[in-house]
Amino acid sequence: MLGAILPLIGVVTDAIYLTTTKVFLRRFGKFTSREFGWFLFVVVVIILAIIVPLTGHWPTLAQFQTSFGWLVMAAILACAYNLLFFWGMEHETISEIEPFLLFAPLGGIVITSIFYPSERFVQVYTAIAIASLVLLWSHYKRHRIALSRGIWAIIAYIILSGLELVVLKQLLSTYSPLTLYLFRCVLILIGLTIIVRPRLSILKPHHLPFLGFLGVLVVSSVWATYSAYQIRGISETRFVFTLSPILVYWLSAVFLKEKWHVRTILASIVIIGLVVWVSLLK
Repeated sequence: MLGAILPLIGVVTDAIYLTTTKVFLRRFGKFTSREFGWFLFVVVVIILAIIVPLTGHWPTLAQFQTSFGWLVMAAILACAYNLLFFWGMEHETISEIEPFLLFAPLGGIVITSIFYPSERFVQVYTAIAIASLVLLWSHYKRHRIALSRGIWAIIAYIILSGLELVVLKQLLSTYSPLTLYLFRCVLILIGLTIIVRPRLSILKPHHLPFLGFLGVLVVSSVWATYSAYQIRGISETRFVFTLSPILVYWLSAVFLKEKWHVRTILASIVIIGLVVWVSLLK
């Protein structure tokens, strides 16, 4: 029962997080996407530093030393794709990037299956080929494929986040979900501090409720997702996550007044159908 509920918890909290992030970036224009990401990770690390000691799930020194290289690899990938994701969110409407976010679970599953036979699912390869053609069609304008820099950033985010799944599968055999996320976030924060060099002066008291709310959403979503990876596996969990962009699309239309595009809607319907088809076959 818990295995079935966890992905849904991850989906709902992830959708609310993505929509609230867009609201934050629009409302507080002084933040660059990179600075926003840095401040959010500070909040997440603080929340995890409070929660994780209460769980008592700490790895042994030998386990930490053995897995440290994997942790660093996960942090490097996460630093890169978080910067790309926030940049894409800052420069594109949710309605434009939504089909690509729908495609992200399939992309992640394919990348993971390359490295882990247990996650290999032949039907996904058929679905991903069809989905690729549909996505290209949805952005075909005036005899050319209209892919903006923001869209390319989201595509790169999908690839790198898929590669991180390969690393996470390895790490989750050693760490509990929250402990892994704490170590991962600390390393990411160190990396972002070097890259971003944020202006601390732009943070004001009225920003804190937003950041705190986002931090709770992120921690909740990742805990549910990592736990589902352990219980259900990456493939099944990522299929459920296709619902997240659909919820984001609906929330953006209601709260952000973003327009719906016919090709985008059709592309989303086709991709949802592909995911349902693959899920039923599995």
